[in-house]
Amino acid sequence: MLRVLGVDPGTVALGWGIVEARGHAVCRLASGVIRGSGARADRLAVIHVELGALCARFAPTALSLEQTFVGDNVQSAFRLGEARGAVMVAASQAHLTVAEYSPAEIKLAVAGSGRASKAQMQAMVGRLLDVPEPLATDEADALGAAICHVYAGRFQAVVARAASWGGSGAGRGRRAWRR
Repeated sequence: MLRVLGVDPGTVALGWGIVEARGHAVCRLASGVIRGSGARADRLAVIHVELGALCARFAPTALSLEQTFVGDNVQSAFRLGEARGAVMVAASQAHLTVAEYSPAEIKLAVAGSGRASKAQMQAMVGRLLDVPEPLATDEADALGAAICHVYAGRFQAVVARAASWGGSGAGRGRRAWRR
């Protein structure tokens, strides 16, 4: 069973979502947004404690984390790095495998385009997980990260099976391309 905790890091609002792979389906078990208040250290502590509680409650097998996008604001990048650190410590304490994906990789896996808008991501995540109510942006991004990890694992399994067959299969049972 593959159960993934996806996280969209942030120190003010951190999105989280837990999905489970069931055959070909991906199902949402729970999701939400962690909102901290007070000093930055207090907000990071809330992230750590809340994610630890989620791991204890839902027993995920992996954590999928959106990589930090570094824009023009270096201070924002530092704050995101701090949030990611709190997330990784919680994952380590829960003995989870941590996978990281760029925002473009997540958007490509979920919406079919690495340049999908926030609205497109929210709509596709809702559609893929059959969620009738609107999802918060951070929550949808976290669920998208979890879905991306499930899909990446499936892709790796297909590649491994193909490799065990001895490669691409060209020339075996179908016509091989020739120059």
